[in-house]
Amino acid sequence: MGDLGALSGELAEGWRRLAQVSGRATPFQTFEWLAAWRAGVGRGGKLVVLELRERAETVGIAPFVSRGKVWTLAGQGGSDYLDLLSAPGRENEVCAALGAWLDAHKSRWAWLDLQQVRPGAAIESLPGVEAWPGETCPYLPLEPTWEDQRKAFGKKLRGNLGYYERALEKAHSLVLRLATPETLDADMDAFFLLHQKRWRGRWMPGAFASERAREFHRAAARNLLDAGMLRLHLLELDGVVQAAIYCFHLGARTCYYLGGFEPTLARLSLGTVLTGRAIRHAIEADGAREFDFLRGDEPYKYKWGAQDRFNRRLVRTSGAAGAILAHGGRALLAAELKAKHAMHARHGNAKHGGDKTT
Repeated sequence: MGDLGALSGELAEGWRRLAQVSGRATPFQTFEWLAAWRAGVGRGGKLVVLELRERAETVGIAPFVSRGKVWTLAGQGGSDYLDLLSAPGRENEVCAALGAWLDAHKSRWAWLDLQQVRPGAAIESLPGVEAWPGETCPYLPLEPTWEDQRKAFGKKLRGNLGYYERALEKAHSLVLRLATPETLDADMDAFFLLHQKRWRGRWMPGAFASERAREFHRAAARNLLDAGMLRLHLLELDGVVQAAIYCFHLGARTCYYLGGFEPTLARLSLGTVLTGRAIRHAIEADGAREFDFLRGDEPYKYKWGAQDRFNRRLVRTSGAAGAILAHGGRALLAAELKAKHAMHARHGNAKHGGDKTT
């Protein structure tokens, strides 16, 4: 298959249902996200979607992209967490069925390179996989109420949250809002501009330098908004969007994917104010139990009290060719992780545009 949009309505609906009920899925495993990814930045290779059905019901989805003998999970690159989807309590069964299919079709693959696998992912139980270390993914466990959450923050952060919001309200007409179906196109354009401004100032391309990347996120945002998963938070001063935080919500988790802030207004700590509002919305409006800052160990995340967990890279090989590919992968992995750590530490967040004014 070449395009997720070409899948049958029945399979697409089964996929959507599994994402909503699985309890383990993140927005990066949803049909909405991956359809936009495949049509935009993920066009290379051959799409292979494996479906496990029981009678007329879809109980498992495993989406791959094959490039010759190397298979990866669909979404690799711009997605922070990857996994297959399975019905609740059926994870081991789905993985066993996937393993049996792979064993029966060894001529089609030599190396499964499954990157960005989150702890607790369903695919961790796939038989025969070897786990390699991945990237740091800080997250903030959320308190039941916003007042409890404020108390959990450090004294300085609590003070800053109140001080900067009051200062903005005193000096400007301040509006804090979410993107709606009517405002989404203009809001995404404003977000892209703010994100790119920060990175152009550092002589770096930023996440949205290419039109293909912008088109992917326009489509993903629209799909996720229609499905109730987009949380694009915006901060306006005197009618102009000056900060934006691109978040997703599914189940009990809100994910902070990217941010954009007007660099000339850094002294106003717009990122502090808007991130605080995003966390509050996650608690009060969405009932989230976790605010996930996603990949990258940037210092600003820990000022909110974030804790570390670590993605993993799962590898499964078949035959001599797979062993050779895996050997080369091991040789590159340590250097790759070291380079990513240095990038995050030096530049704040090359992917997420993290606000250092917190």
